[in-house]
Amino acid sequence: MDTVSDQPVRPGELSLALAGAELIDLFSSGAVELREDRIVPGPRPALSDELLEQASASLLRAEPYESIGDWLWRRGDGLAVAYVSDFEAAGLLTRQ
Repeated sequence: MDTVSDQPVRPGELSLALAGAELIDLFSSGAVELREDRIVPGPRPALSDELLEQASASLLRAEPYESIGDWLWRRGDGLAVAYVSDFEAAGLLTRQ
């Protein structure tokens, strides 16, 4: 997690990538559909992942709906820290 190609990974970049991955997971589960550049929430399926549940809960459910870019920035704010904490709590990640 610390480096990619000998360059440190910036937390903000990682957070945006994680938000993008969450959006793909929400789309795959049928929780959202995309209309042009907008995220349109669908039914809220039961999701087994708490952070993905939070992502689903964070969707704006009123028109004109949120743009993909706006949601990624809003959802991504501090998301890398949330994932690190979640992974540490699950014993999947340890600090050196």
